[in-house]
Amino acid sequence: MAAFSPSDAAIEGFRVIGARWRVVVGWSLFNLVMLIALFVAMVVLLVGTMPFAGTREAASTLGAVIGAVIVGLGEVIVQVTLICGLMRLELRPDEPAFLHLRIGRDELRVLGALLLLALVAALLAALLVGVILLGARASPALAVLVGFVGAIGGYGVLLRLGLVSPIAFAERRISLAESWRRTRGQFWSLVGMALLLLCFAALLAVIVWFALFLLSGAATGFSDLDLSGVEAMQAHPGRYVLQLAVQVLLAPFWLVIGIAPWIAVYRALPAREA
Repeated sequence: MAAFSPSDAAIEGFRVIGARWRVVVGWSLFNLVMLIALFVAMVVLLVGTMPFAGTREAASTLGAVIGAVIVGLGEVIVQVTLICGLMRLELRPDEPAFLHLRIGRDELRVLGALLLLALVAALLAALLVGVILLGARASPALAVLVGFVGAIGGYGVLLRLGLVSPIAFAERRISLAESWRRTRGQFWSLVGMALLLLCFAALLAVIVWFALFLLSGAATGFSDLDLSGVEAMQAHPGRYVLQLAVQVLLAPFWLVIGIAPWIAVYRALPAREA
């Protein structure tokens, strides 16, 4: 039976960043440019459509809808493009593409795989809620127990289906069954990888947050870091611009850390007979 090292898979993203940091930095700049482009597109559409709104309430509703559609859809496209760029870097590095990024059938196929996984997760969540409600009719303790066991079971199912996206990219097909077959007997290894990855990501998040805290405090003063809401934004708008810029620039790094382990698992678990 094929196997993989949970620890090696969990740090695969860090290995990719260390070996190809220039590419990941390029993805960060791409992410920033695309965010600016989405904002400009949203403003242009708002300016062009606002005159057709009859009332202030209609204009506010129209603006919210346009903003949600432009930013939401644009972010999905950007994130899928980056995910496929990482898979292309790792699985088909010689394929022609700028920074390994392109828009094509692979991106559409991976988007379909991700939507399918989201649908499965939603169905599992709905099933879990239904079972908890039924258990609550008997006793609260039973509802808690059923909810805990069901959550673990649902997470285990999603772990077993974690290869759907790499399969969709590398083999040009969307197959839940294939991911389920390849991860047979690997449940605890997948759990170990996920827990290690969570620990590493949490530690890194604390370090980044602390560094950003020190940077913001050094730039604007530590005495008023307790300000919140509109008051804080009016007092130090640059602080929030800095935080937003850091989040946007670091997003591809987080994506690599989270997605690369599944690429390592895919390479370690070849296809097997049904």
